[in-house]
Amino acid sequence: MTNTVSIKRAALITGISKYVNVFLGIIFSAILSRILSPNDYGIVAIITVFTTFFSVLSNFGLSAAIIQNKDFSQHDIDSLFSYSIILAIILTISFIILSFPISIFYKNRIYIPIGILLSISVFFNTLNMVPDGLLRKEKKFLLIGIRLIVVSIFTYSLTIILAILNFKYYALVLQSIISSLFIFLWNLKNIRVNITLHPNKDVIRRIKTYSGFEFLDNFSNYFARNLDKLIIGKVIGNEDLAQYNKAYHFMLYPVQNLTNIVSPVLHPILSDYQDNKEIIYNKYIRVLKILSLVGIFITPICYSCSKEIIGIIYGAQWNQAVYCLKYLSFAIWTQMLVSSTGGVFNALGSTRNKFFSTTANTFINIIFLIIGTRSKDIIIISKFISIAYCFTFINSFFMLIKLTMKISFMRFLINFIPDLFIAALLFFITIIENKYIASENIFISFILKSVILFIAYVLFLFLFRQMKYFKMLIKRSHD
Repeated sequence: MTNTVSIKRAALITGISKYVNVFLGIIFSAILSRILSPNDYGIVAIITVFTTFFSVLSNFGLSAAIIQNKDFSQHDIDSLFSYSIILAIILTISFIILSFPISIFYKNRIYIPIGILLSISVFFNTLNMVPDGLLRKEKKFLLIGIRLIVVSIFTYSLTIILAILNFKYYALVLQSIISSLFIFLWNLKNIRVNITLHPNKDVIRRIKTYSGFEFLDNFSNYFARNLDKLIIGKVIGNEDLAQYNKAYHFMLYPVQNLTNIVSPVLHPILSDYQDNKEIIYNKYIRVLKILSLVGIFITPICYSCSKEIIGIIYGAQWNQAVYCLKYLSFAIWTQMLVSSTGGVFNALGSTRNKFFSTTANTFINIIFLIIGTRSKDIIIISKFISIAYCFTFINSFFMLIKLTMKISFMRFLINFIPDLFIAALLFFITIIENKYIASENIFISFILKSVILFIAYVLFLFLFRQMKYFKMLIKRSHD
């Protein structure tokens, strides 16, 4: 199949929609954080962990399998959609039942009505898997981007209105429900998919190996990403969980909204070259270098300006999140790179190695989380989480580059030596900044620190001859 959409063009389309959504998210989050209390966020943070788990169950690798298989007929697609309806009903009922033991475990009956309401979100999220896979397979990235912005504006606006009307945590719950419903309706309008009373059983057999490992990988990744919230919520409490979660969520902004510019497009586009690992490697390295160079700038910014960032966006009641963000910022660079590996594993057809990589990462995270949680201090926990992510970086790329692509791991690592030198110099500057820049106005302080770091960053890019990667990005190309 001819690759009709380049990574650059697809990433540009996805990037614009992501950045618009990030801008909207920050504004709306700043408003909501001043209306809702940390306890409101803490309650929803716990139940959201379980809805995320059910999203993993609902996917079952269907979206990735649809993208990877180029010879699916319309009847095959309709069969998968019909099976997803059955799965949606089962998961919805299961989530309602689960809300009762959740309320017992956390000793709060509010999780019962919240669980029942969020089961609606579980239902529509499950139905969205097949249509969403089709949109990505057909490389309709512009349509996906428009969908993201429209749904975000509507649901965030409604959430703020509900919060003002004192709906408290129910405002966040209703946002999740309405978002899943609108995405489903949007998908149905733009993708041809039907219910069939005679689904093709053979289609499940054809995708079971690929989808099975994709599901197991998502299952393992779920625990790697959410176990900290489950344990902190139980051991330390809702308010501390909310403080940690605010910092963790902001740390994920660059990870999700920079890495996810390219991650959703890597699988559909690189899968066209699934039989040529060298081509995939060369294209992927160019993507990684851009992510890396952006990451080494964002990491010291978040470290040096953690007080200013939290104060400007969320307000004074989130002061503990400042120190959590300061230490979680060390994980930004590693997570930006690691988060891009999934699409490449899928494009290579190696969901098996992807699963083993994620499982190892999960165990690494669990070990460091257990050690950190013994302190019952969210700041210490944040430090150990960042250390864990450094180890997951080594594991993830060793599995992808050495064991899957069969390419020298040292050849891979050498690409990032200049980046690490630049990062070290920038962190040296942050030490000087924090010692001498002490303006009481957090806006002025943020601007001064950011401008100094940016000027130094640009100079270092030229000094270490890394600016060429940004020039390649800007240069008109079909690669």
